Amino acid sequence: MKLQGITIDFYDKRTCGLLPDLCTQWDIRYDELEDNEELLKYWEESLKKVLAKTDKVVSGNVEGKSILYSADEEAIKIIKEEFSELELQTIEYEDIIRCEHCITHDYLEE
Repeated sequence: MKLQGITIDFYDKRTCGLLPDLCTQWDIRYDELEDNEELLKYWEESLKKVLAKTDKVVSGNVEGKSILYSADEEAIKIIKEEFSELELQTIEYEDIIRCEHCITHDYLEE
């Protein structure tokens, strides 16, 4: 099953290329990207807004990346609205079953 949503990699400095306004205070020479308060705040606040509107999402951490995906059309619209600066990506549900600490809508039980 294909899911659409977003991935933010807090260990990859290229993430700042996608969200440059959130990295103006971040110093690549001294700071780890996961310590970037603006980027963390953006993720946490946007995630809360999505979860306030729908629970038909898979959200958590996979291999150090924060993910938020869904197969539900309405939930995908909400993700797109709240993370408007980012392009939606498509992944296979089977690829994220190993997700650590996920808030999950289990598509396999539908």
